[in-house]
Amino acid sequence: MDRNTAVKMAQQAIKAKNKRLIDAVLKIKAERERNPQPSKPINELPLIAVTCSTGWECYAIVEELTKTLQYRVRALYRTPGTQAAERLETLLAKTEAKHPGLLTVHPGADMTSEQKLTEAFRDCDGVVLYCTANEAKAGKITNHGNDPVGGRIAFMKQVAASLAALKANPSVRQVITLVFPTDKVTGIADDTPEIPWWMHQRLLFSDFLRDQGINVTCIHRPAYYYAMHRVDYTNTTQQRGDTSLSKTMIKEDNLSGINDPDVMINWVDVRDVGKWVGTCFEYPEVFLNQTFSMASCAMTGHEAVAIAERTNKHGTTFKYKQFPLLLMKILSKITAEVVYPLRYSQWYGNDANAYDFAGNEDLADLEKIHPRWTFEKKLESWGIPDIKPGQK
Repeated sequence: MDRNTAVKMAQQAIKAKNKRLIDAVLKIKAERERNPQPSKPINELPLIAVTCSTGWECYAIVEELTKTLQYRVRALYRTPGTQAAERLETLLAKTEAKHPGLLTVHPGADMTSEQKLTEAFRDCDGVVLYCTANEAKAGKITNHGNDPVGGRIAFMKQVAASLAALKANPSVRQVITLVFPTDKVTGIADDTPEIPWWMHQRLLFSDFLRDQGINVTCIHRPAYYYAMHRVDYTNTTQQRGDTSLSKTMIKEDNLSGINDPDVMINWVDVRDVGKWVGTCFEYPEVFLNQTFSMASCAMTGHEAVAIAERTNKHGTTFKYKQFPLLLMKILSKITAEVVYPLRYSQWYGNDANAYDFAGNEDLADLEKIHPRWTFEKKLESWGIPDIKPGQK
């Protein structure tokens, strides 16, 4: 089977499954609205632990879960004193002022420590489990993209510790994992390149936990955040790294990317991830032991430029500028920061996997539950519509 046929069939199956899940949610939601239940006091709300909660994605999950006022949230992280930890402490203060007891923060939660995680998951009803092939020390990420042996070991240490902690806490009825788009070509399409080792590792671990008796909801979301265009809203003054690549901003005649300009890419805003995590916990009868795919938008580089020009108020022009693949390969020998985006661009390009959704029309079912953070909304939040021609 050729690659395009395999991808198309997989995308159709993903879209059909999403429709079944969302239709089931809408049915239950309508029934609950007909028979509303009284609100519970905060101390009786389900308790959800969120690992790695100082990171972009998991911080947003903590924030979105607290907004629902349906869960007590236990935000777990390892290293105090970082900018990301300060951001979490700020959220705690805001939440405590209005809803005391809704959010607690717990530093020292080492993802490789069975003892620490067992304590962290105690009395929880649910866990958001984020395992990664990165290690972080004092808030600085050590990337294992060039080290499949060390990276696999680092990853499986987290999985083993998490599994032991979950088995020690039977109160945890639902675990949510966050994973890249599903592999749609390996073993199906002809002559496809090998899947990068850490993507393969991440794609396996949800089923690994299920096989060990853990109830897992796996959310497949894009590997590309809007933050690749500009620093994400959860990041405040913190950058993604130390190189100029990490600080790239959208400006006149420049909208950068790492993929070919005509390749369809799915993007995600971390707030959308947080909202769907809340929905998966709210409707366990629908999502328990299911995989679910979501995104905030689908667009090519050319379409991103058209959107930027359409939303701009002053006729400012933007041009798609692809970061040279050869230069990324050279830089990957010097700095690990570019290894992940390099492998993403290779794996999700024309010769490999492709994303879950072929276009924005495929995301229409998601909007029946949550309005998406479209690229237009993101550009507006960044002030891109106000950039004037010739503005420095």
